[in-house]
Amino acid sequence: MKIIRNVFVVVTAIILFNACSTDFEINGEYKETAVVYSILDPTQQDQYIRINRAFLGEGNALVFAQIPDSTLYPYLMEVKIFGENEYGQVVYESPVADTIMVYKESELFFTGYQPIYRIRIQNPAVISYSDTLWLNPDYKYRLQIINPVTGNIIESTTPIIAPFDISQPSPYSDYISFSQDLTKNIEWKSAVNGKRYEAKFIFTYYEVFDSNTLDTITKTMEWGIGSTVSNTLTGNEDLLLSYSSHDFYFLLSSKLEVRNDVQRYPGSMKLIMSVGTDELNTYINVNTSSNSIIQERPQFTNITNGVGLFSSKFLVEKPYRLNQFSLDTLMYGGYTNNLNFHTYINN
Repeated sequence: MKIIRNVFVVVTAIILFNACSTDFEINGEYKETAVVYSILDPTQQDQYIRINRAFLGEGNALVFAQIPDSTLYPYLMEVKIFGENEYGQVVYESPVADTIMVYKESELFFTGYQPIYRIRIQNPAVISYSDTLWLNPDYKYRLQIINPVTGNIIESTTPIIAPFDISQPSPYSDYISFSQDLTKNIEWKSAVNGKRYEAKFIFTYYEVFDSNTLDTITKTMEWGIGSTVSNTLTGNEDLLLSYSSHDFYFLLSSKLEVRNDVQRYPGSMKLIMSVGTDELNTYINVNTSSNSIIQERPQFTNITNGVGLFSSKFLVEKPYRLNQFSLDTLMYGGYTNNLNFHTYINN
């Protein structure tokens, strides 16, 4: 997106200065530029890498963007990841990535199927009582992309975030409480190599309409709590995010339609904590919209012989059920008493 934005600036400059000169040459000698994005997830067996190419040419960049060959290589790359220990020795080599075709709609770029590279890890790296990890957090992983036509090698390296546990809400309880007038905390100790932490709740609920009582419709509502960053990457730092229980009921009342012909039933309330590396945090900060009148921002990339981002994340998920107090507030509280919520559907 950065490169295309630059193209727009150049095209505008040509229009502005056209009256002064008609001999200005905008395009230099062609240089291959790979655009790579991949965020490894050690909890998943399949790892995905997206590879495109940047383009620059004579004419309208918006027209180029609608042509598949402008952003897609007409041939496949050789893609692998390598695990390296603390001494820089290669102790793991993945199989060559295959590709899956993903349909993508876009107003700016072309709409259609695009290849996504997939590396399927053959065996777990770590198996414990609580986690199965397909990538070892003691290793750094190096992405290697070889262009079979030009011979260019694109590389990048990322650490893997170590597992961590959430201490509040209690991981040992199956129930969670949302007292309408209380502020509560999500608490945890930071993970090794983890920098940016984002938390959200996913509330699942069910709807049964009077017109078809045999059909139960499953729906979800996402409740973003916020984000924070650790001071170090060494782990074991006490971190927290606060939230108001009041916001849960208020958000429901603003999202759900008041209807007399539907019965609603609560499902799970899942807490999801997503953690990203230092590089991922930097990338997000650089690309976050600014209120400054200076809209041009520096481009962050950690890809050698290309642009983009190669990083890793770690997800912690814990499902809860609303306790009886929360159910009563959901059914009879001031914000949600007109939404026709009942007790759990399987009770």
